[in-house]
Parts: sequence; structure tokens; C-alpha cells
Amino acid sequence: MLNLIQNEHMKWFMKKNTKVVFLAIAVLTLGMALIMRAITTNAGITETLPGFVAFTSNFLIIVQFFAVAAAGSIVASEFEKGTIKLLLIRPKSRSTILLSKYLTSVFISLYYLAAFFLFSIIWGIIFFSGGAFNGQEGQGIWIAYGVSYLETFMMVAFAFMLSSVFRNSALAVGLGIVVGVGAKMLAGILSEFQVQWGIILLFANTNLSQYMDGNQTYFPGMTLPFSLFIIIAHLIFFVGTAWLFFLKRDVAN
Repeated sequence: MLNLIQNEHMKWFMKKNTKVVFLAIAVLTLGMALIMRAITTNAGITETLPGFVAFTSNFLIIVQFFAVAAAGSIVASEFEKGTIKLLLIRPKSRSTILLSKYLTSVFISLYYLAAFFLFSIIWGIIFFSGGAFNGQEGQGIWIAYGVSYLETFMMVAFAFMLSSVFRNSALAVGLGIVVGVGAKMLAGILSEFQVQWGIILLFANTNLSQYMDGNQTYFPGMTLPFSLFIIIAHLIFFVGTAWLFFLKRDVAN
């Protein structure tokens, strides 16, 4: 298993797109720093490092898009390039191969999240004054990253399922992004109008910060155990469907 995961990491790292993504994260966060610097300078405001990191956390959806792109192509690209036949002649079960690809997708999403955070820190140190990541602002940053990554984790599982089912990278990535964004918008709209059946939607339950003191849940009657059940049920469905299609289809042809 470890050898398979290492091999998947090597294939991912050797891709030109991988370098482009990290460069894009660096450039985008730099752009945010320059914009924030210009705004605060003109307004005569002194921004702090934690304040800038808190600002950039509002754009963590960028990480979600990049993570979905990686997960949506990690299985499908093997079919498109014809390398799936070479992969399956290894003395490893299909379940093991698929699991190594899924775990690699999860690791990649973590690498992108870490890169976004680190570049935010780097540009924050260069352009803004110091400050400590404590108190309400610091707590808000960690909550924002935690909530965003839980959404990213589930979107990765969904895109991975699409990659295995359709075996087409463009379709898996496109549907993963469109459905993911659309589902979050739908959850927000149904919550706004209190349409109760929206309680079962995945993205009505991924924001676990709604259960913190003083926060209001998306829908009446929601509880933390219920949200965890919805999240786990979706995860089992996504991964289980990917596994079923990968194992049962004649993937060698």
C-alpha cells in the first residue's frame, strides 16, 4: 500500500499542472496581500498578520477547486491514457489500488490547504505587522480552515467517485465543481426560506461551527450527531460507489 501511495505521489508531483497549482496559490495569495496592503495604506489602517490570514481564509474555495481537479482526474486519467492496464497487472488487488488513489487525493487536498496557509503567512509577514494567532481572531481562522477542509474532503470524495464512474477527467472535474458549488448554494437558499427537507443536504451539515455556542443551526432540530451521520453516510456512498464501479467494470478494456 505504501509503495502504491508513493508511486501516486510521484506521478502527481511530476505533472506540470502540479507546479502550476502551487504557483497559482502563491500568486493569488500575493495578489490578496497587495490589494489588502493598498487598501489599508490608503485608509491609514495598520493590518496585522493574523488579520491578513483571516482575510485570505474567505477564499479557501480556491483550494477546493484545485483539490476537486486532482481527485476528479486521478482515476479517469489512467483510462484516458491507457495506463490502467499497466496499473492492474501489478500483484495488488483493485481495492488496494483504488484505496491508494483515494488516499493520495486526500493528501493532495491537504498539501494544497497547507500551501495556501503557508503562502498567506509568508506574504503576511512581508507586508503586514506582527500579531499572535490567539483570541477571537485566531479562533476564527482555525474554524474557517476546519470548516473549509471538511467541505473540501467531501468534495474530493464526490469528485473521486465521478472519476471512477465516468472515467473522464473533464466530466468528473466539471461536475464535481458545478454540483459542489450548486449544492452549497441550494443549502443556503433552503436554509434562508426554512424549507425543512434541506436538513438532509450534505452542505447543510458540513459547517460544524453552527453547533458552537451562540450560533444558529441551518435548520431547526439539527444536532451534531445528526450532521455527523449525514456526513458519514455521504462519504460511504461516494467511496462505495467508486469502489463498486472500479471493481465490477471491465476496466482493462
